[in-house]
Amino acid sequence: MSQSDENDRPKSDSEILQEQMQDSLHEYRRNNRSLFLSSLAAGLEIGFSLFLMAAFYSHFHNGNSELVALMIALSYPIGFILVIIGRTDLFTEHTTLAILPVLSGRQNVLGLMRVWGVIYAGNILGAILFSFLFVQFVDMTERFDGGIFTYYGEKLLGDNGAGQFVGAIFAGWLMGLLGWMVASSAETISRMAVVALITFVIGLGGLAHCVAGAVGIFCALFSPDAAVTFADALKFLAIATLGNTIGGSIFVGLLKYSYVVNDES
Repeated sequence: MSQSDENDRPKSDSEILQEQMQDSLHEYRRNNRSLFLSSLAAGLEIGFSLFLMAAFYSHFHNGNSELVALMIALSYPIGFILVIIGRTDLFTEHTTLAILPVLSGRQNVLGLMRVWGVIYAGNILGAILFSFLFVQFVDMTERFDGGIFTYYGEKLLGDNGAGQFVGAIFAGWLMGLLGWMVASSAETISRMAVVALITFVIGLGGLAHCVAGAVGIFCALFSPDAAVTFADALKFLAIATLGNTIGGSIFVGLLKYSYVVNDES
């Protein structure tokens, strides 16, 4: 078989699992500083999803409200493309990835908590920094309408706690599947298409994502016109984080690992 044919051959589930396992073990071997800086970059970069949402909102919000909702959903993938194709560390990818070495016995729960904790802290700090800078920028320029912060903040908090939680599980589930599908794709264009499709579904469905949502909720918190309190922001983050973690680690990580290992045996 030629090298080209080998590259074009679809990867088996076992090969994908081994690739995911090796990627995750690499993260465990990284020191906290490296992991945190990569995660900080991801938290900053994902903010450009809201940047594009704000641009579309500023141009179209006086028109059809359904068109505005569609434009915002279409904006959602850009930050994820920057993060995932750029290979910085996003917490909702690692809810699935980081649990695999624990399931295989190669790492322990303490190590898992370290990886999750460092990545999550970097992501949230990056989201806060981007939000603060973006709110200041919108206040300085006529090109953006600050009403996006009220509009998006209300959308994030529109469901009750139970609705947010179930939506967050779905979002974490989809993000785990995204990581699995990206690993099965050999070409960058294919990976970008996968990222765009799955994150578009998350955006259009209004599913709670703890990092992308953090940008929106902190922009709403920092904006003088948006009625979002610090307690609202903390509640949203807690619900989204727990739901995303369950969706990625159980519905993807545990299930994928279990059926692949059982199939091999």
